[in-house]
Amino acid sequence: MPRLLNAIVRISWRPGRLPRLVRPLRIAQDDPLQLAIDSRRGTFVADHRRRTLSRNGRVLARFKDIQSVDVVSERTDGIGGHWAIWARVGPLMRVKIGDTDDDLHAALVAARLTAAMVVGNGPVPPMELMPGS
Repeated sequence: MPRLLNAIVRISWRPGRLPRLVRPLRIAQDDPLQLAIDSRRGTFVADHRRRTLSRNGRVLARFKDIQSVDVVSERTDGIGGHWAIWARVGPLMRVKIGDTDDDLHAALVAARLTAAMVVGNGPVPPMELMPGS
């Protein structure tokens, strides 16, 4: 089902506004070197080697400068719930990563982005079992 949803480009219509193409919020690449997220706002890349977050090739922030990744409910035209993912870079600067109508999907993308920035230089290491277990 997700492949079908990613393959379909749908038209979003709001009263008083022209229809616009909606690019789904999706994880385009997830490997030990980088995490790439496609959204309406562009392609965001969390680069593990450089430890930076960039949009369309332009560096926005270093991992150490990002204070939090937030999922925020935003107001809509009464059509339904709308969720946005924001990276808080400082007390006055926020970067909008993307938005979606699915709260669970927004939370999963935000959690993956957070994990990519915390782990940084590679995949999550496997858990070691306690000796004798």
